[in-house]
Amino acid sequence: MLPADKKKINKGCWTCKDRKVRCDGARPSCANCARVKKTCQGYGIRLSWPKDGDTKRSIVGRSPISPASPPRGSGMELVHTSFFDMDMYSYLSNLRVGGAPDGRHEVSTAHPEDLVQPCPEHWRSIELTSEKMGILSYFENIGYRNLSTMFPDPFDLRDVIVEMALKDQSITCRAVLHAILALASLQRDGLHLEAAKHKTAAVGALSASAKNGIADITEAARHVATNMLLCCYEIHAGADSHGHWPWYLMGARDIVKAANLDEFIDRHDIAQIVLWVTYHDSLARFSLVHWRRGTVPNMLAKALDVQQSWKRDPYALAKRINLDIGPLNEILRYLVDVLHSLCPCTRPPTAEEQQEDIHACERGVMAVHQLDMSSDISAAQKLDIVTEFYRLAVLVYISRVCECFFGETRDVQPLVNRAFALIEQVPTCERLLPIFILGCEADTDDRRMIVLNLIRRTEENTSIRPLDCFRRGLDSAWIQGDLNADQDVTLDYVNKLSVIISSSPTLPTFV
Repeated sequence: MLPADKKKINKGCWTCKDRKVRCDGARPSCANCARVKKTCQGYGIRLSWPKDGDTKRSIVGRSPISPASPPRGSGMELVHTSFFDMDMYSYLSNLRVGGAPDGRHEVSTAHPEDLVQPCPEHWRSIELTSEKMGILSYFENIGYRNLSTMFPDPFDLRDVIVEMALKDQSITCRAVLHAILALASLQRDGLHLEAAKHKTAAVGALSASAKNGIADITEAARHVATNMLLCCYEIHAGADSHGHWPWYLMGARDIVKAANLDEFIDRHDIAQIVLWVTYHDSLARFSLVHWRRGTVPNMLAKALDVQQSWKRDPYALAKRINLDIGPLNEILRYLVDVLHSLCPCTRPPTAEEQQEDIHACERGVMAVHQLDMSSDISAAQKLDIVTEFYRLAVLVYISRVCECFFGETRDVQPLVNRAFALIEQVPTCERLLPIFILGCEADTDDRRMIVLNLIRRTEENTSIRPLDCFRRGLDSAWIQGDLNADQDVTLDYVNKLSVIISSSPTLPTFV
């Protein structure tokens, strides 16, 4: 037996192993395969079955034949008992044993959620290579968690877009499928040729479909989903992207408007897609309002759709379909209203009207129910924690804006103290906007370490994108605060955020 430090490590790809040649071990595909124009099968785990004529691995033996054994090919059907069946039997047995207290026959009125047959996997009817199936499986189990929306766990959105991708062989379905594969491949393996190929294929399918026009709302929803997945691709690529995520987002939003998808929000799939766009659109406005590079007025006018006066209200959308996502959508509505009051294209004509509009938004956010932090918050719902982060962050932001624009004297320390008490207790936080706003308030080394530890935990325990650019923004805010610490006049809050955000290589997003 070899010593532990001298164990043989087999690094060859499966193609080289099958060809019985030495592999150079290059990643993601070896140079040997490229040189002889063979498809490199990679280095992952692969099931291996005995080949015909391979007596070394085959199990040879005669099965005993009894007179009672039915002959093969007789059309015999087998009924398999699964764990699901055993759980159902256990549940029925308990009903039978318990009985009703008055001795009458007990009738079950509530069906257990874990005794519902799983939905059939749609991809079984679609021909996918093993590599594509592996990427799709990664997305269904891990990658989908990066689809930031109003819901803490976007599994409903995942199911909707996967069903879109695998519904049929139409060009719009292929566009969604390639967009999923591009995003999941980027998340799993980083920026490489395979991810870029799928992105190019998604854009090509989207373009080809658009030439023929969008036939109905189903095709429109697929176009929107593809644009949003490509938007997420650009966001996840971070510094390696060209910063095109706003254009994919605007494309998705324009299709929602042109196809009047808002009118069909009572459909579950349409609701998930529209609210996905709404969430990204709401937070994009924060970045755009503080962006100071390029043709700012024209970009803001198009991005905020000022000319058409079309402003989406997430609260009204959710209320219309009786969607219970808590008060988070109300807070986002007030945040968007504040940003509209700050934007030169949409702010009120007088400072007094602007101040009153912002105060009205502040009162609306303050009316949102607070999270009870008197006891252990580990038992709190994830959505409640996310909502509390947003509530505190938006109130701090409004207070700083009022100090800056109207000369008001505000004490934000109670809000900041509560926010950092919450940050210390949560294991992770994948919502970046509240962490950015609250993190900028960290004026001591201890509080800065609390924020950095939260970022580290989030990167280690979630599939979130790399947060290097986000971290540099916080560093800049802290450094500017330290440089101004001994001055009598504080830095202008809005200008400070704008300069920090505009120092990013590309327009950042805080979803």
